[in-house]
Amino acid sequence: MKSNKLFSIVACLLISVAGFGTAEGKILRYVDENGVVYYTDDENSAQSSGYQYDSYDDWGEPDQDKVSLSFDPKTHKLYIVNEFASEVTVKIKASDKSLIKDTNIPFDEPIEIEGNQNYLVGYVIYGGDGELTLSRTFDIGKIFRGSDTFYYTTNPNELIVPFKGAYKVTQGWEGGFTHQGPKNRYAIDVSMPVGTPVLAAKKGKVVDMRMGSVTGGNNPSFRPMANYIRIQHDDGTITVYVHLKGNSQVVRVGDYVQQGQVIALSGNTGYTTGPHLHFALQTNTPKGVKSIKFKLNGVEPVSGTLLRNK
Repeated sequence: MKSNKLFSIVACLLISVAGFGTAEGKILRYVDENGVVYYTDDENSAQSSGYQYDSYDDWGEPDQDKVSLSFDPKTHKLYIVNEFASEVTVKIKASDKSLIKDTNIPFDEPIEIEGNQNYLVGYVIYGGDGELTLSRTFDIGKIFRGSDTFYYTTNPNELIVPFKGAYKVTQGWEGGFTHQGPKNRYAIDVSMPVGTPVLAAKKGKVVDMRMGSVTGGNNPSFRPMANYIRIQHDDGTITVYVHLKGNSQVVRVGDYVQQGQVIALSGNTGYTTGPHLHFALQTNTPKGVKSIKFKLNGVEPVSGTLLRNK
């Protein structure tokens, strides 16, 4: 009877959505004397040309269906199925732990799982009245155990400018509108024409991408339509390239890329007021993903900085 009861409960596992959303914010959009559109968090730089406030969202959300829970009612064993090419860090949650009579599952603790794995987490036995719901949250990548300042103070030349040409940073670190949350605090936006070659800032493995969208615009409904590529590096950090041109990728998930290799073309997909590249260096911590400071070719990419790469 206990086994049947458990089966009926776990068969309807609620797969919880991880907190990947970025809080809404605003940036300034203006046109300079040459007719070039810019996006900035610096009101002074926009005043002379006139500006308007636009809602904006930079975050490209991983496919939630690629990390799932599976339960074997005969053995009471719980599995995590990871369909990503990269490691993921998962936390298992229980709706009411008082209903659990025996388990060896580390609830609410980060569990690192290799790519393309059906991972045995442990067993759980239910023995009370009521319904028990098991859920999961996850972040792409393994837990980063390095220094948060490595790319800024220890080795500031580790990353190169991730595009061809010379373009200005139009929203920098801790931008007053969209770069405030932990995942994007140290992200940058660089205005550039659609079709600009985007480069891998460092060698690594392509672990996640969405590149099928050809839609973008100044409407919240476009949020899920942002194209992006994620590259995981040997130290566990991940670089993220967002708003890419649809179907412009020249790499595939699982590919290893070299620093400076073209991975796709810049675009204007997703929730955006104009063509640009959103770039961030992120690390996975026990408390979730966060962005960290970096320099590109040894230069701190503050707003207004001209970044250049041949």
